[in-house]
Amino acid sequence: MDIKYIVLICIAAYLVGSINFATLIARFNSKDIRKMGSGNPGTMNVLRTMGKKWGILTFALDSLKGVAFALIGRYLINGVDNYPMAILLGACVILGHVFPIFDKFRGGKGVATTIGVFVSISPIVGSITLVVLVIMLLFLKYGFIGSLITVTAFAINAIILCQNSVWAIVIICVWWALVVWAHRGNIIRLIKGEENTLNILKKKEEDSKESEDVKEETK
Repeated sequence: MDIKYIVLICIAAYLVGSINFATLIARFNSKDIRKMGSGNPGTMNVLRTMGKKWGILTFALDSLKGVAFALIGRYLINGVDNYPMAILLGACVILGHVFPIFDKFRGGKGVATTIGVFVSISPIVGSITLVVLVIMLLFLKYGFIGSLITVTAFAINAIILCQNSVWAIVIICVWWALVVWAHRGNIIRLIKGEENTLNILKKKEEDSKESEDVKEETK
């Protein structure tokens, strides 16, 4: 495929990635997700403050952004099972999610979209890892730890799949670092003993009350 079309698809991936479903879902409910709970426009905050139903919907929609462009890169550009191209388009979607042009470049942390990309690239490993993530979220006190473990596992698997493409491996490493960097506030608060807790087995009302007392860096 001509390079100019690849560039256009990359731009499209970034723009779609910039659509923040946590923000849209909150607005649908006449709320502002940035003024609720942690203030982060992502799945975890929606889960804490608005309940499981809206949290699952946010996760699904953010994941689908990654699924769509990973599949485009894998199957529709330059042949079948083009993993490096799937990684490139996936990275563009993640970049849009974390730095959305529609919201002053202040977005979510990219975990759900990352999961969508990697499940599309490696369905078996991705699905198993996703199940493990759900189990970790059920029992871990700090949800972000499960997210970072999952992203790290996906990155290692992607490097194995793209071992013959140096530029794809570089993108994967930068991608992983970007997601970790987006969680820097969580890591700092964990060290200070101030990190927000998550228990998805709790009722919505309990989660909402707990999250109101937590202040989180959102920049």
